[in-house]
Amino acid sequence: MESAHFAGEHHEVRYDPVHDWPVIFAPPRARRPVSLSQTADAKAGSTNPFAEFNEHLTTDESFALRNDDSKPNGPGWQVRVIPNKYPVLTPEASPEEDCQRLAAGLHEVIIEHPQPLTDIAECSDKEFSQIFLSYRERLKALAEHPDVVHATVFKNQGRNAGASQPHVHSQLMATRFVPPHVNRELQYAERYRAHTGRTPLQDLLEAELQANERIVQHTEHCTLLCPYVSRFAFEMLIIPHGERAHFHQTSEEMLEDVAGMMRQALLRLRCVTGSRDFNFVLHTAPFAAADECGFRWHWEIYPRLAGIAGWELGQGSYVNPVYPEFAAQQLAGA
Repeated sequence: MESAHFAGEHHEVRYDPVHDWPVIFAPPRARRPVSLSQTADAKAGSTNPFAEFNEHLTTDESFALRNDDSKPNGPGWQVRVIPNKYPVLTPEASPEEDCQRLAAGLHEVIIEHPQPLTDIAECSDKEFSQIFLSYRERLKALAEHPDVVHATVFKNQGRNAGASQPHVHSQLMATRFVPPHVNRELQYAERYRAHTGRTPLQDLLEAELQANERIVQHTEHCTLLCPYVSRFAFEMLIIPHGERAHFHQTSEEMLEDVAGMMRQALLRLRCVTGSRDFNFVLHTAPFAAADECGFRWHWEIYPRLAGIAGWELGQGSYVNPVYPEFAAQQLAGA
């Protein structure tokens, strides 16, 4: 990865107005020698539980996109959603248990391809659309679940991003609480709307499009950009156009557009950095939140080019060696 000289060698601190975390931009740190693995994990063989024909090695599916002539929990699928065999959350609570302390909820795995791929960027546009359709349909079903208030979709690809299985997959966690980051964004959006009559991402998007310094891609339905206060080098954000609080209410046209944009974002990232390790996370409003709450769903993409170290863990601040203006310029031209 080349050094970031977009804004010269000067260091700068930028503050996130929603979460209040500071990010120190330090371009000279991009010249540090860093050893990055450029190869994906080896493809798993017959013991790969996520591969087609190994359905017997997993829990029974809760949702699948499959061929008309195929049967549940057998081959013939394109995307398969299963309860996580080793869940973070427990699906059921007995009346005797302390529900205030119990980590109750649902934890699912979205297996994104029947073949043992290790990089989701190798999937086609159609396959990306199927993956995002599966996200939407599971969220739509969980919106009717009486025991959860929020659900998060996220993906860890590569060892640096925390993946324990090389086969392409993402995860969904539905909780009885609203995660802190989403809750802060929701509260900020509600205050912002009460004071201005507008939404934070509406004003942010208009300002970014006018400045055109951090835009990577812009389509009819959504925009891909590098946030002004990026915590990670080459971090990206997908923002939909229009007031859309809940991802599970996304239209077919929007769904196809955002799926294609995510694929392009990951291909651009791989082209510019050479790395395939990243996380992406969906921020969507709590199920009970009103459509007019001021919150807008969005996807956050975190490249994992370097680890989070003592400063970040101990101080709640971040160090980024690449200015988002430089990152956007490189990604847009990829």
